[in-house]
Amino acid sequence: MNYVIVIAILATPVVLAIVTGSILLKKALTKPVILPEEIALAAAWVFIVGSLVWLGVFLSESTLLGFGAPWTWITAAHFAFAGFGALSITSLSCRMVSSQRSLKVLRGLLIAHPIAYLVTAAGILGFRFCDEIASASYAVIFVVQLSAVVFGRPTRISRSPMLLAVVSLSVPLVTMVPAIAWAWGRPIFDMADMVRYHGIVNAVGHVGLGFVAFAWGRPQSHSIQQGTTS
Repeated sequence: MNYVIVIAILATPVVLAIVTGSILLKKALTKPVILPEEIALAAAWVFIVGSLVWLGVFLSESTLLGFGAPWTWITAAHFAFAGFGALSITSLSCRMVSSQRSLKVLRGLLIAHPIAYLVTAAGILGFRFCDEIASASYAVIFVVQLSAVVFGRPTRISRSPMLLAVVSLSVPLVTMVPAIAWAWGRPIFDMADMVRYHGIVNAVGHVGLGFVAFAWGRPQSHSIQQGTTS
């Protein structure tokens, strides 16, 4: 596809992603209490911009950092779901819990997510042991996240959307199994099946269901509660 056409197609989504992230960041910084999960919810939109860049490379049939198709569209999807989606779900999970200990754990994961993402990128670029470290790190992140929510008194959201959120948080515990096997050189699936059973299931089951749960339950930011009680 022609470069001009690709730019014309993606220019508006890029601008909208930047504007949305900026608006959320402004809201986070003007809340009664500035909270890391609200900052992370805004910062996650950087991954959407990255996703659109890689999508543009794919649509223009170009290469970036030495990678061409299918890695360009796989990277675009990874930016969107493993980057933006996973970080956003963790940020929103913070709003569910009443336990301060679990809240601190989830806030710690907000830092772990981008680190694990960067290690994954290093592994794709060929840096030794990064694939193994990244896959293990993500597995730990998702186990800790689910545990922090389940045992963190998730009473700041009604029961039905809370249960749906727990289902979405459980999905990566299954989908990370083939990812770990792939990273450690013992693949269970070929690339096509990895896209289906790791990528698509994560995108729909973890990120998709997660967003549905939080849109349904609409848990409020902790800054609202802290602001009214301070």
